Amino acid sequence: MKYTLFNACDLLDSQEVKDLLGGKRLGLLTNVSGVTKDLRRTADVLAEKYRLCALFSPEHGLSAAAQAGGFDNQVFVDPQTGVPVYDLYGKTDCLQTAQKALSEIDILLFDIQDIGIRYYTYQHTMLDAMKLCADVGIPFVVLDRVNPLGGVTVQGCCLECDCLSDVGRAPGQPVVSGMTVGELALWYKDLFCIDIQLHVLRCEGWQRAYVFEDTDLLFVPPSPNMPTMDTVFLYSGTCLFEDTNISEGRGTTKPFEQFGAPWLQTEKVLSVLFDLSEEAKKNFVGLVFRPCEFVPTFSDYEGEVCQGMQLHISNKQNVNMYATVLYLFEAIRKVHPDKFALSPDLPLLAGTKRILSADFDVAAFLAEQKEKCAEFDAVRKQYFLY
Repeated sequence: MKYTLFNACDLLDSQEVKDLLGGKRLGLLTNVSGVTKDLRRTADVLAEKYRLCALFSPEHGLSAAAQAGGFDNQVFVDPQTGVPVYDLYGKTDCLQTAQKALSEIDILLFDIQDIGIRYYTYQHTMLDAMKLCADVGIPFVVLDRVNPLGGVTVQGCCLECDCLSDVGRAPGQPVVSGMTVGELALWYKDLFCIDIQLHVLRCEGWQRAYVFEDTDLLFVPPSPNMPTMDTVFLYSGTCLFEDTNISEGRGTTKPFEQFGAPWLQTEKVLSVLFDLSEEAKKNFVGLVFRPCEFVPTFSDYEGEVCQGMQLHISNKQNVNMYATVLYLFEAIRKVHPDKFALSPDLPLLAGTKRILSADFDVAAFLAEQKEKCAEFDAVRKQYFLY
């Protein structure tokens, strides 16, 4: 059954919104995923109903066409609205221009479809924008959106203080937080003591148990390598392959759904994986591991045949993707002790430097993180809007 619901961008005619935005010079931090239920750009709707003066873009740019780490890095005019677009992601002169533009508006709004996973950068760009708005003394308004992973599950490592970066700004935040961007904004405001006038305009009809497939909303890929909801679900684990010498599937039609390397002995890895304890295997009941070959057209192993596997989802209910990939790392290390390599940057994604240790105990670590996630669960409930 599909439940009818509306993101906040669908509710811009309410009296609450008119009172808040009417007559104000507005800026909007958005990208291609910032669309209404009928797939109209929120920017176009705001330009029709209110006084839209500027657009601001995150990683991947306004069109979400740039690859990982890419951004607009220029000021240009949006052809649909006729307003200037400023880059809020790149650490260049363009960012300084964007900061100046913020001082010339009255309110900054945020409307981007987040995926509910800590190392997806849009929530951190939102945090940056909140701090910038505090600096120039203007309100920040989040047009809230559903969390595609739902609002119940809390999973993964809670970010340790010595692993902060552009893919993890908030100490203690788990990989999967089970919060909407609006709820995260409320938490960030308190966590970082941001002196800002913050408004969160709520969704209508969403309940925490609803994942994206439960809704009547249409999925718009929010970045180039996040094409489907299966990708979104798997990303909380398979993103960790980015900082190894195994391809995470970039340059294929199934990024983050398949992984591999020319030297990977897939069947041996699976044999080790399925020989784990029953307790460990509970983390990936609901996944089907299919051996496969692929040839990336760009990124790691470009043009080379990779041996690997594709992850198929038969039931999401009990899967813990972060735990699954840690156990995959353990199995791959056992089969390929001299070939499998972890990048020194992996802790920035994983949330802990302990993952680099040769004697890293996956089961013990996950048991510890389960307790930390329970502690975070008590904190996040203070910020629930639904």
